[in-house]
Amino acid sequence: MNEAEFSIHTPTENVLTLNKAVLLYHGRNSGALATVHEILTVDGSPVIGAGRPMTAQAARQLAADLLQRVAHGGFLPETVLYVHGDLILWWVPPASRHLVFRVDADHADAFGGAERGEAMPQPGLIFAASSRTWRVWAVKGSRRPTPQTPLYQAPYFNVDAAGRICQGNVPVPEGTTVEKIASWNDAFFRSYFTHPNVAGKLLRYRGGSYAFWRDMLDQRFARFPERVLVDVKTTLGRLLGKQEGV
Repeated sequence: MNEAEFSIHTPTENVLTLNKAVLLYHGRNSGALATVHEILTVDGSPVIGAGRPMTAQAARQLAADLLQRVAHGGFLPETVLYVHGDLILWWVPPASRHLVFRVDADHADAFGGAERGEAMPQPGLIFAASSRTWRVWAVKGSRRPTPQTPLYQAPYFNVDAAGRICQGNVPVPEGTTVEKIASWNDAFFRSYFTHPNVAGKLLRYRGGSYAFWRDMLDQRFARFPERVLVDVKTTLGRLLGKQEGV
């Protein structure tokens, strides 16, 4: 039997342990079969044991694990909350951000101009991005969110009641690796906010959302007034329990 030596180098100091072996079989009609084998230790050396057919569930889990490793391998910063395949959720702590609004003529006078931009305090936010979705929610406080953290409607124009962000003509980054988080943040905050995109209340403020953001632009608030946030009646943990819909 021919033997070949190889080594695996990981991007972190984590130690990888040989656990199982997967053997792939391909037929002439393009069919494929995979078997999973336990790894036995014989005389101090690993040996592939008897195998069993890989189930569809096991194949999906293996693919997800490998995709997660490829997309998010290495050190994960504290702001990253969850990764699964190409889906990544991250937290943006409360901070001052420069936002630009471009409203229609019907609201320009009440808004103080058709186009205005200022640096303003913003609430904590949770973003979710994948090849299928781009969403955002608000959170209260400045602590890192946990599964028990309540979620609130992101109080921004161009965001619907489910947190989906209307991309418009905003170019978004390719891929959802950790290294792209800053680019995703820039794509959101540097876009033009044009109009509310919810049927109900975007936020709770006397005069409505246009009056609120006009007052924010006028520097009425030194800190973001979290009392205006609308509770969406779910938590981060419950959201992740329905991850297919994230």
